[in-house]
Amino acid sequence: MGFQSFYSSLRIAVITCLWLAGAQMAWAQQDTVALASADSLSGEVRMVLIDNIFITGNRKTKDKIILRELSVTKGKMYPYETLELVLQTDRDKIYNTKLFNTVEVAVLELDYDKVDVVVKVEERWYLFPIPLIDIIDRNFNDWWVNQNADLSRIIYGLSLYHFNMRGMNERMTLTAQFGYSRRFEVEYEFPYIDRSQQNGLSLFAKYIEYTNLHYNNVENKRIFFDSENLLKTNFYTGFDYIRRNSFYVRHFLEARYSNSWIADTIIALNPNYLGIAGNRQQYISLKYRFSYDKRDIVAYPLSGFKMEASIEKLGLGIFDDVDITRFQASYARYVKLPKGFFVSNYSSLYLSGPDNQPYSMVKGLGFRNDVIRGYELYVIHGQYYFANKTSLKKVLWSGSTRWEKFPMEQFRYVPYALYLKTYFDVGYAKNTYNYEGNQLLADKLIYGGGVGLDFVTMYDVVIRLEYSFNSIGESGFFFNIQSEF
Repeated sequence: MGFQSFYSSLRIAVITCLWLAGAQMAWAQQDTVALASADSLSGEVRMVLIDNIFITGNRKTKDKIILRELSVTKGKMYPYETLELVLQTDRDKIYNTKLFNTVEVAVLELDYDKVDVVVKVEERWYLFPIPLIDIIDRNFNDWWVNQNADLSRIIYGLSLYHFNMRGMNERMTLTAQFGYSRRFEVEYEFPYIDRSQQNGLSLFAKYIEYTNLHYNNVENKRIFFDSENLLKTNFYTGFDYIRRNSFYVRHFLEARYSNSWIADTIIALNPNYLGIAGNRQQYISLKYRFSYDKRDIVAYPLSGFKMEASIEKLGLGIFDDVDITRFQASYARYVKLPKGFFVSNYSSLYLSGPDNQPYSMVKGLGFRNDVIRGYELYVIHGQYYFANKTSLKKVLWSGSTRWEKFPMEQFRYVPYALYLKTYFDVGYAKNTYNYEGNQLLADKLIYGGGVGLDFVTMYDVVIRLEYSFNSIGESGFFFNIQSEF
């Protein structure tokens, strides 16, 4: 590792430590204030003893998985006036496990100073052998416009998702994918591996083959090479250790081994694709991620906040193929306003070093939450970038119904909500190594905005219909099946 690379890694590590120190202090101060408020009220308000906690409806889920999300404990005293608010927050935490269609938490008064807490849940369906039909591209709009809705780019196969295995909120994923690319994947997640329910573990392995591969950009749009022969393989495996020592804070430590191979054709088209002289790239990576999540409903939040930061080192000296350090931080805030209005804001910052990185490993705007709306058709690579996204929403229609005649009980409850929204996003990606084909949108502030509708329904399904414009004079209709951030 050279001095410049070491300096970049050290600089990113210092930024990470300072950011996390501030986040931890803010978290500790909020919890201290909350506890102080409860203590100050204890001598002035009615105190009640929780005599018992009853849980009903959990045919498979173990009681301790639900009790893990409760702030109250059997046999302890609590201010009666604040108990309902505390239990409403606990209801959201239980629902955010994504194990239940409905969750109700109520207080049953036994005496002036004694109550029971009753938790009633309706479990979801946990086994999904799902036929896999998808597209290889980043999103529907990229496929529809940039690839002319090419049906040959469809991938198909079978994914088996088994949630809540053994009633312990464990998750197993098995995937066999064919078509435009071949993918075989296995993952098993143990949310808790100890009695204290604070430590978890996830094990994973994945193998992918490509006969069609994007190898460069032209005007910030990815260009592909198609072949009857194999162009790339990628295998990686590793584990993720999860530490959850409070309700809202999680620490993740991931170790991964990655092994990639590309054909000579790709090297000829882009010699910097892997950043090495040969066809094979190997590295071991280590990543730490901190998450503080106090959103009301994770699938489609309307109040609360989430902050997250990570630092990752790709290449630990065992192999010399990769030497990259990454830091990323994000903060999302959701606020409920009067008369059915909601406002939300998301900010993201990404830093990496050194400046010269393999094409296949450069990140940028255009992926996951870091898509500037109006630029869904573009990828803006950059070793450094930031994004800020704001949405204002108004609920038009919300409620729920039950299909009592549906044969499977787990699919009878159907919640629904429709939101009208307007939004405005800005972003900037620094084209630090002057990549060809990236100059159109890199090194300049870009923005996009528009209006849209969000439809939210059962099993965390979110459908977004948006009409957006951007700062280079383009506009269009965009379709997405996921929350905006």
